[in-house]
Amino acid sequence: MSFKMRFFHSLILFSAIVSLLGFILFSTLLNDYFQPVYYLVLIYFILLTVAGRLVLLKNDFPKTGDFNNRYFIVRWAKVLLHLLFITIYLLIQRDNILAFILTFMTGYVLFSFYDIYTLSFYLKKSNQN
Repeated sequence: MSFKMRFFHSLILFSAIVSLLGFILFSTLLNDYFQPVYYLVLIYFILLTVAGRLVLLKNDFPKTGDFNNRYFIVRWAKVLLHLLFITIYLLIQRDNILAFILTFMTGYVLFSFYDIYTLSFYLKKSNQN
C-alpha cells in the first residue's frame, strides 16, 4: 500500500478516535462546554491536513531545499487559514468564546502532532530508500 493511502487510512482512524473521545468527553465531563461547532472544527482540521499533505507530497523534489520551502509555505498557509477561521467564527458567533478557543486549540494541537508524526515517519522511510 502506498504511503498516501496509509496516510488517509490512518487519518480516518485518528479522526474517528478524536471524534469519539470528544463525544464521550462532551457527553459526560465537559457537558457544559460543548460547542456545536466542534464537528465543524474537526472537519476543518481533517480537510486542512489532507490538503497540506497533498501539496507536500505532490511530486518528487529535485533539490533538497524544495521540500523545506514547500513545508514552510504550507505551515504558514495553515496559520493564516486558522486565523481567518477563528476571526470569521468569532464575528458570527460571540457566545462562549473561551469554549470555542479551547476546542480549536485542542484540535490544533492534536492534528499538528499527528501531521508532524506521520510526516516524520514518511521522511524516515523515503530517506532509507
